[in-house]
Amino acid sequence: MSTPVEQTDVAHLCAAHYRPLHAHVRRKLPQRSDADDVVQETWLRVVKVAASGLLGNGRAYLYRVAHNLIADHYRQRARRREDVLDDAQLLAIADPAPLPEQRLLDAEQLRHLDAVIAALPARSRQVFLLARVEQRELAEIGRLLGITRQTAHGHLLRALVAVQQVPQA
Repeated sequence: MSTPVEQTDVAHLCAAHYRPLHAHVRRKLPQRSDADDVVQETWLRVVKVAASGLLGNGRAYLYRVAHNLIADHYRQRARRREDVLDDAQLLAIADPAPLPEQRLLDAEQLRHLDAVIAALPARSRQVFLLARVEQRELAEIGRLLGITRQTAHGHLLRALVAVQQVPQA
């Protein structure tokens, strides 16, 4: 039923086959954007071949190009999956332990933090440790230490201001 197509007949080819071609590609590529890309690239290639005067059976060429582009799409997708697997394998091999320099900085920061906490007034240190280490509520800390919740809050603020002065690694 198809006849050889001249350059001037590309518009007729498009009018007759755009929707059927798009439906065919869409069945092969469920992602609409992928199907749209393949159809667009198919028409670009048909126009290029028609401009050279080498387009014979336009319908057959159209579907052959679409078929090849669909195959290319799946090959590229498989390659991307392999790349992801390779990255995952590399991540599995990577040592998650911190570098020696980072461990040194962390140890230095901990020593500095320990010194700051030790230098706090006794009551502020107690409130800080109960609140931050033992995760107790201010009202509970107040009851434990025989002080009001507001006083416990003041001691915690004093400790937090001092702790914030510790340099970050």
